[in-house]
Amino acid sequence: MMKCPLCNSISERAFKGKGIWILDCNSCGHRFAEITADLGHVEKTYDDPYFYDGNAGYADYTIEADQLRKRGRQYAKKIKKYVEPSRMLDVGAAAGFILKGFQDEGWNGIGLEPNASMVEYGRSELGLEMNIGTLEMFDKNERFDLVSMIQVVGHLFDPQSAFESVRTILSHGGWLLIESWDRDSFSARILKKHWPEYSPPSVLHWYSHKSLVTYLSGLGFEEIACGRTLKKISGKRAKTLLQYRLGLKALFSLIPDSLSLPYPSEDLFWALFKYEGTD
Repeated sequence: MMKCPLCNSISERAFKGKGIWILDCNSCGHRFAEITADLGHVEKTYDDPYFYDGNAGYADYTIEADQLRKRGRQYAKKIKKYVEPSRMLDVGAAAGFILKGFQDEGWNGIGLEPNASMVEYGRSELGLEMNIGTLEMFDKNERFDLVSMIQVVGHLFDPQSAFESVRTILSHGGWLLIESWDRDSFSARILKKHWPEYSPPSVLHWYSHKSLVTYLSGLGFEEIACGRTLKKISGKRAKTLLQYRLGLKALFSLIPDSLSLPYPSEDLFWALFKYEGTD
């Protein structure tokens, strides 16, 4: 049986999601997929079809440009009360739309993304500084005032290494912004193993707001602010999600691809952490 990727303790199988066992740690309670993930897993899972062919990913990621850029601006405004615009790293940046939104509000920085096609799009179409790679293997000589991880923590193939990288590259008193699914949300508790976010192999880890705060506090991060996420998605993205996660297709085929739809995000939260180090 796989050991917990957060605390290395013994785990037990809980249930299957998409045919893959999902495990619970007997010690810290972390929930994760029974997948031995590495860089090869990342390259295989987040290839071009993930962003353009639907299924577990997107029917066309670039259609989400306006909504994602708006979310970047919204987050920049949310955290301005605590941190002024400076240098940031956006992890799992994809094409860089969220990073571009931060730039609209005065931030500058780099997007980090393992998919080469997305990186090239961000460079050529948005004029962004983009690096190909993962947080687990990022250059530790870089320094940033903010690291953003918007719907990324569930995809990390090595959370211990990834968060150690964050601790290394953040300036003293630096900030970490996370948006993630909440496995203790009302919908997750009601739907149990049928909760749509239990979707390995693209998602490997499931946190609750509380469990994430607890884990990060042990690494020297203090939660400063948090809230629920309000967002919109395109009609095309909505149809992809309904087809892949719920098996629904014909019923929603008339939804226009470009239509902007509110997303029922009761199970999505954001949190802002300040890194002060550990004793």
